[in-house]
Amino acid sequence: MKQKVSHEDMDQTLRQLEKDYIEALDRNQSTSVEDFIDQFLKDSWEYNHQNMENIKLVMKRYSQGDIYSSKFSGAFIEMVAHLQEKLASLDGDNHYPLVHSQLGASVLVAIVDGLVVQLYTGMYQVEDLQDYSSQFKQVILRALSTPTV
Repeated sequence: MKQKVSHEDMDQTLRQLEKDYIEALDRNQSTSVEDFIDQFLKDSWEYNHQNMENIKLVMKRYSQGDIYSSKFSGAFIEMVAHLQEKLASLDGDNHYPLVHSQLGASVLVAIVDGLVVQLYTGMYQVEDLQDYSSQFKQVILRALSTPTV
């Protein structure tokens, strides 16, 4: 696992988003990968909908160079690493091989963040994402069950 990012001089909004993300993962008390994904999706749609302005602000600051790349990527790496640990801990029977590699959390984040971008652009409303969560969950679980190379 990569070394933790220093929070010294970190953008306060980015710090709060990172803190919220890790706390949400820790609050998810699911005991299986399937249930975890279900709750993760519900939490993601609601959180991103409620915090879209803060997310846009952080992305704007980052794109303008007001947030150092190392701080931004460090926070993101920490969040994904925490997610990876959580996923792997829920799959003791190894039904989902990707969750035991770095790809597992990355695949989940790529799918969810891609959908959040579509929420941001207006392609979906939060209610649409909620309605499609069971389909998204099945896609994610199929991806996570892909054998590692």
